[in-house]
Amino acid sequence: MMEWIRVDGVAAIGGLEADGTLRWGTCVGERRLSLESDVLGFRTDGPRITVRAFVGESEGGCCGVVGKDAGRRRVRRDYLLKMPDEEVARRWSARLRDYMDSLGRPKKLLIILNPFSGKKSAQMIFKNEIKPLLEAADILYDLKETEYQNHAQEIAFELDVLQYDGVVCVGGDGILVEVINGLLNRKDWVTAIKVPLGVIPAGTGNGMAKSLLDSVGDFCSVPNATFSIIRGHKRSLDVATVMQDEKKFFSVLSLTWGLVADIDIESERFRWMGSARMDLYALFRIFNLRNYNGHVHFIPAPGYEECGEPINQVDDCNCDILLSKRDQRSSNKVKQCGYQGPDDSCEGLEWRSINGPFISVVVSNVPFSAEDYMPAPKAEFSDGYLDVIILKDSPKAALLGMMLMMNDGSYVSSPYVMYLKVKAFRLKPGKRIGNPNKGGIIASDGEVIARGDQSSESIQQKWLMAYDPIQMTVDKGLATIFSPKCSNDLNGEEKFHGDDPVRWTLI
Repeated sequence: MMEWIRVDGVAAIGGLEADGTLRWGTCVGERRLSLESDVLGFRTDGPRITVRAFVGESEGGCCGVVGKDAGRRRVRRDYLLKMPDEEVARRWSARLRDYMDSLGRPKKLLIILNPFSGKKSAQMIFKNEIKPLLEAADILYDLKETEYQNHAQEIAFELDVLQYDGVVCVGGDGILVEVINGLLNRKDWVTAIKVPLGVIPAGTGNGMAKSLLDSVGDFCSVPNATFSIIRGHKRSLDVATVMQDEKKFFSVLSLTWGLVADIDIESERFRWMGSARMDLYALFRIFNLRNYNGHVHFIPAPGYEECGEPINQVDDCNCDILLSKRDQRSSNKVKQCGYQGPDDSCEGLEWRSINGPFISVVVSNVPFSAEDYMPAPKAEFSDGYLDVIILKDSPKAALLGMMLMMNDGSYVSSPYVMYLKVKAFRLKPGKRIGNPNKGGIIASDGEVIARGDQSSESIQQKWLMAYDPIQMTVDKGLATIFSPKCSNDLNGEEKFHGDDPVRWTLI
């Protein structure tokens, strides 16, 4: 027999299917909720069960209507299920709990929040948008706020990883980068880097959150990012090792040099203009275009072996090639502490080269560097390769046209764009054409790591690295990150099926 219940005061007949679909039928049709993709949690009080859901909202604002935007815009909604008696309620609760427990969702999280990121609104975002969802999902958490640069790295370095089911970064992409560097510099990095990491966008760029949510067609929003962490799905993430002599750090987003880095970093002084600062400064930089001398060396991925020239045919290339792993580990310049980079050697692989001058060089690990900037549409989260985008000779009119196509990555179809995937990469930056005393800016994950226009040694020591050759290698799937489910699941749709036959598994 099927259970007669009341849902939000309306008589219905319902049950829970083996696949975790909660169904109930009324005189107007049938409704569904997927415990996996729609439900945060539930609470039982006597004969009443309150199901806390996070469901799709249609353009008209009616919850649960199927449409092209269902599953992308979500709203919180509670459903009150009243059972015939407390015994029936206990039976339903037991089935609901067993299924929810089988999903492998996190039970306790460490939240690292940067109160200074973006518009300095992360604390308010946490209070109003993140905390209510975590509490509705019965997830415990500890909250730590960063107080200075690299504080998140220190927290991750000292973290007792066995206490938590994941570490969630609330802020910009810089917090995630700091956490990964903290975990990989530990002696127990092999264990530490397995801790799932989450990112909730509260910064200026939010490239990682955008990349993750866009991969399943979801909007980049705080609620969507939070719900993807609550659901507990995970995916592997490549990590790049950036090295120069004894200095090294780890990157998960991008490295930029030339036009993109100039726009990103130099426009910081116009933050008072809001989001318009990037577009306006990009126009200024294009009309006052800079070109830089330099070289890039790389080991191409399969399918890109014809890009560039073989290294032995390149003139004016006096820099050393990337050290092999054996040479790196035997060098007394490299500190043997924590993760040392990928184990697979680059020895025996063909290096190729591209000579400048360059307008821009971008090395990207994921598709988006910011919510409105997609430099690497072919990038994958764990393919073991870095995507390199090079601009050399290009008319200013073409650059202006490309600006309008940056948000969806379609600019890479321009004949002036060179796009390739590489296993390893080395940049030898040079001076600005027409001004040999000025170099460029090298930025990684939105932060300056080297500048070529300082005039004193004391100023140069401010940056992590010198304006000299920098090399990158990538370790496939080294880190783990919370991610929206990568399949055609329902993703938050509560469906109405007035004509479907009733096919329920009994509670």
